[in-house]
Amino acid sequence: MLGRSWVWEGWCAGRDRVAGPVVRALLLGCAVFAAAATLPQPVRAQQILVLVQGQPITSFDVAQRIKLAQLTERQNLSQKQALEELIDQRLKVVTAERFGITADKDEIEKLFARMGSRSGRSPEQLTQALAQSGLDAAMLKAKMRADYVWNNYVRGRFSSVATVRDSDVFAALQSKGEDLTRAQRTTEYTVRQIVLVVGRTASPGERSQRLAEANGLRKQFSGCESGVETARGMRETVVRDPVIRTSADVTAAVRKIMDDTPVGQLTAPEVTRAGIEMIAICSRREVVGESAQKREVRTDLENKQFEAVSKKLLDDARKSAMIQYR
Repeated sequence: MLGRSWVWEGWCAGRDRVAGPVVRALLLGCAVFAAAATLPQPVRAQQILVLVQGQPITSFDVAQRIKLAQLTERQNLSQKQALEELIDQRLKVVTAERFGITADKDEIEKLFARMGSRSGRSPEQLTQALAQSGLDAAMLKAKMRADYVWNNYVRGRFSSVATVRDSDVFAALQSKGEDLTRAQRTTEYTVRQIVLVVGRTASPGERSQRLAEANGLRKQFSGCESGVETARGMRETVVRDPVIRTSADVTAAVRKIMDDTPVGQLTAPEVTRAGIEMIAICSRREVVGESAQKREVRTDLENKQFEAVSKKLLDDARKSAMIQYR
């Protein structure tokens, strides 16, 4: 999947500057010859389905892309769909590199490690889990690389051609039946985070005890001033400074919790890596500002514009690329 350099002895060396159609056809033959000569022995047995800028995509690559879609995207791709996605993936890397946008190995390894951590796995464990499912981790990393460089490339082009105006947002809100006056107001929360620290090596019994302490604090919490003082008097408990958040800054799920929690009370305890966490709702008021609905509509419109720009740039890349189906 990754880019390869093709080398062939003799006539092919240095002939890419000749513009004649016959010579170009012979040069394509050079690329095929070189590709076959330099592939590892197990890959040589695979059928080359297409050459993209002289680089082969094989039946093995397609099978791996189908497997990747099943495992990470919950999609069942046909062979044709998988092949076209691999062509696009190759073009994304080539096009981005042409404009100086690259991703080194360390950047991709960090992305891979981050994916593993979200499921509680180390990079080695994620690699092993993929292998057990019949997928080479290199296929996933190649897709990560293509997505990474392409997003950076499109964002660079996107900022100069796409803008979302307030009139566009209001029109979209109206089409959804939203109140435009409400769309220009937001809820402002003043909150404080309270953490009952639990060590990583704590036993289940210790964790249960801390959870009980958190629930006890929640029951007697009757306002930020007195409640915070009570929390500070508890063992191994951290009380954060007040912060202000708006309803547009948080997710819908968090917004519901903050709206359902009375002012001067604590949210339900949540077990995190740091320990047992709760949020004190110290104040809540409506102010002039961008509502969550308006922010969501704006984001949706920006995403649609980004996707349109991305599609156009990829279509342009296909038109100018040498794609030879076998």
